[in-house]
Amino acid sequence: MKGSRAIMIAGIFLTILLSGCNRNAADMVVKGSVTLNEEADTVTFYGILTDEALEPDTPFRARFFLQGKTIKNALGTDLIYTDEELKSRKEGESSKEFKVEKTVDIKKSGDIEKIISEIKNKDKEAVTIEIVNDNGRIDDKVLHDVKKE
Repeated sequence: MKGSRAIMIAGIFLTILLSGCNRNAADMVVKGSVTLNEEADTVTFYGILTDEALEPDTPFRARFFLQGKTIKNALGTDLIYTDEELKSRKEGESSKEFKVEKTVDIKKSGDIEKIISEIKNKDKEAVTIEIVNDNGRIDDKVLHDVKKE
């Protein structure tokens, strides 16, 4: 009886400990979206990030990872990097927000509606915004907000 009670208490303690280790996804990604421009034959990836979870003066960069077959084929790549490297706030400053954006040409015209459907599908991970630096991926969030211009 005492042994099973000790095991139960240890199990509860372990559960509490592990739930505290569970990292909330997308701590840095405030918002993200994808815009398809049919006339210009381009796709624009957009994100708003916060450096609240980073140590001061930490360099980082945003990229968009494409897993959706249709969008990957249309752009001819699976990774889109934004142009600039960013750096978190300085010591003693409050957290900042950063806007990142990258427009790329559609190399292989296809069905825009199929791309939109693929991104909007909440059961799929067609486009993910990732925050990375030399140490690897810091954070990510799957994007489902898409519009057509």
